[in-house]
Amino acid sequence: MNERPKTAPYLVRIRPRLVGQLTSPRAGIRMRTTAVAVVVLALALAVSEIGVVLLLSWSLDRATTDSARSSARQIANQLAREGSRELTDNDVASTGDTAAVIQVLDSHGRPIASDPVIAGRAAITTARPSPGTEAVETTGLTVSGTEETFRLVSIGVGGPGGPYSVVSARSLSSVDAASIRLTLLLALASLPLLVIAALAVHRAVGSALRPVERMRRTVAEIPARDVTLRVPLPSAKDEVYRLATTLNRMLDRLASAQEAQRRFVSDASHELRSPLSTITTALEVSAHHPETMSRDELVDIVSQEVARLRELVDDLLVLARTDDTTDTPAWKEVDLDDLARAEGGRIRSADLEVEIRALPAKVRGNPEQLRRAIRNLVDNAGDYARHRVRVTTRTVGSTAVLEVGDDGPGVPLADRARIFERFVRLDDARTRRVGGAVGLGLAIVAGIALRHGGRASCVELSDARFPGAHFRLELPIDEA
Repeated sequence: MNERPKTAPYLVRIRPRLVGQLTSPRAGIRMRTTAVAVVVLALALAVSEIGVVLLLSWSLDRATTDSARSSARQIANQLAREGSRELTDNDVASTGDTAAVIQVLDSHGRPIASDPVIAGRAAITTARPSPGTEAVETTGLTVSGTEETFRLVSIGVGGPGGPYSVVSARSLSSVDAASIRLTLLLALASLPLLVIAALAVHRAVGSALRPVERMRRTVAEIPARDVTLRVPLPSAKDEVYRLATTLNRMLDRLASAQEAQRRFVSDASHELRSPLSTITTALEVSAHHPETMSRDELVDIVSQEVARLRELVDDLLVLARTDDTTDTPAWKEVDLDDLARAEGGRIRSADLEVEIRALPAKVRGNPEQLRRAIRNLVDNAGDYARHRVRVTTRTVGSTAVLEVGDDGPGVPLADRARIFERFVRLDDARTRRVGGAVGLGLAIVAGIALRHGGRASCVELSDARFPGAHFRLELPIDEA
């Protein structure tokens, strides 16, 4: 008594839990796709089967009504011609078929003739249609000791001695039985269909994912130090093909980044080795041949190379912070024109004329990084200029522009793009600058510009007074 109320709710809780497990992301693509396909197919089959059963029930119900109407009209035609004088129970008998009975009523609703299975019973309906009309109803009747649902068609007749009512009843049990049998048949037929569909979908999804598995194995086999392998491209140019193409492009970028990292490490090692070699050589010469080098000369050489090492290490740290996307220094409003004036005035000397044309230009960023970028540009111009350097700031639309030019040897057209690469080596026209920023100064400028949503470039400027290199730093204006 106490167990049954708990069983049904428990099963109801189990079913949603099972469906949730099958459609959960942890179930895997194959299981989820198969589960969804089976559920959708089951719903489609259920709707279709319900429609078929309802259509069959409606058709059988209508056929039962038409059969009852036809039998009633035969008796009604006889009554209309001859009246009820010669009508007997045998005339309305259904030859022992309890599924169909007929009863003829007089004007007062008393039975005149009845099927033998209902002989002696009162009227089986209260409907009294007028002559020429009919009434259709569904009611329960007990025939031969069995209660069933019958469809009753009552027709009014105006013959001799009339009027009369002819009541023809047909059992609906066959309609219900046919509907139940069809429902069970369709349900049983749906089970193997769902199983076949589940297997087919599971296999089809597995076949569709097989190229993805091959790609996964290929990527898993790629060693960390060698990214030359590429994932195979499927024949069909579908989503999986685009995924493979995207993976190969990513591997290309990784290979390029790896090669750039190797080249950067090699160049950095070379740059760090040069001052160390100079210091080592100077110390060895001073130790073995003290007469050739004084103590003051040794201190000068070591001090210069140590300063060079310190500047190079500082530049490497700045470059590393520029590349680190997790490093988020404080940003605020920066007056680019104020920084340009300060850095331009810093390199002004008796031998170097510095022209500053700084119009207001406000940007948003890290002041120290922007100052470092402008300083590198100004120092680069000061190192290669013969007599003049020009520093300008202005705004063009929503962009703040800083330009630094000099009257030095300039940069060849073929080298203007790669001059912002790390440790780049140009021809001898632009002599090597003394200090650790060799090969890194402009790379730092490009990294800071990119970090602030802008860009750095080397452009052509037709100005006879400044025929040398002309660098441009473009940054978005602080709209606030």
